[in-house]
Amino acid sequence: MRILVLTLVGWLPLLALSLAQGGPTVPRAFLRDLGIHVEFLVSLPLLIAAERYVDLSLAAAVRQFVVSELIDAKHLATFEGIARGVLRLRRSATLEAGLLVAAFAVSFMDLPHQANPVWVHTEPGGPPTLAGWWYLVVSMPLIRFLVLRWLWRGVLWAIFLFRVSRLPLALVPTHPDAAGGLGFLGTCQASFALIVLAVASTLTAQRLTRAPSADFTDYALHLFAFALLSLVVVFAPLACFSRQLLFAKRRGDHAYSGVASWHSRRFEQRWFHRELPAGQDPLGAPEFSSLADLGTSFNTARGMRWFPVDVRAALAVLIAAMAPMVPLLLADRRFLEVVLALGKSVL
Repeated sequence: MRILVLTLVGWLPLLALSLAQGGPTVPRAFLRDLGIHVEFLVSLPLLIAAERYVDLSLAAAVRQFVVSELIDAKHLATFEGIARGVLRLRRSATLEAGLLVAAFAVSFMDLPHQANPVWVHTEPGGPPTLAGWWYLVVSMPLIRFLVLRWLWRGVLWAIFLFRVSRLPLALVPTHPDAAGGLGFLGTCQASFALIVLAVASTLTAQRLTRAPSADFTDYALHLFAFALLSLVVVFAPLACFSRQLLFAKRRGDHAYSGVASWHSRRFEQRWFHRELPAGQDPLGAPEFSSLADLGTSFNTARGMRWFPVDVRAALAVLIAAMAPMVPLLLADRRFLEVVLALGKSVL
């Protein structure tokens, strides 16, 4: 319901007021403004819908630190204090009011690079239209507030991760996630892909509206640059765990190398350098199974990553950032001609 109400508040009055303005110029300019429609009918609902999904993901990550016993019992009180402090800031009505004021203030600042849609003013430099007033006073502050709110939440989550990374964590080099037990953080950060998709959709639609005749490769390069920037912004907070992961990996390498050497020497002495006990069947001997298990543990410890992000998490963010390229591809005549030519050659 909240998604529907805020979407209608942001977009529907713009349509109604542009039609009520009279004359063909303002309504036609508004209806042709693809960037505005994507921003308020796609990006705004995504920014609102992502809230519950991301909150559940972050809450699960906080619990996982305790459930997986990454936090020692004597540091649990400190961990809970960090979590409570960040949660208190996230729920601060004063801070959210400040973000709302900032969102309103930007609309009325005379910024040199601020480019409003053509239908916002009756003429360049002239007074706003009816739809323009609603756009400046309600619609844009609304979506700016949502974006600033997400930025603030991202900063708070990064602060939480940084403070937790200062605690001594019980990392396990042989953990199957190849990240010492912190692999869940990569999946958690990937939940921000919805926010990346919302921003990428708006940027792509606005660029397409302002430069409809631009070369498709220009869109692709800018979108690819945004995708790389998104990867850095989304996963950079996890870099604070790299130091502990690197130390845990080194400890695991030395420890398992020593155990493997000890076990392998005794295995060879038993099976190759002395006479076997009578009736001993090598196929059922437990030493062979333990040697294979130790080799698996050694390879797992050796393959431990110093950065807790796997390929799937990175791909989720990349796909979200590049997804707006799909309709551009379908709208590009040259791309369709290439696809049709390839299809004919295959058939």
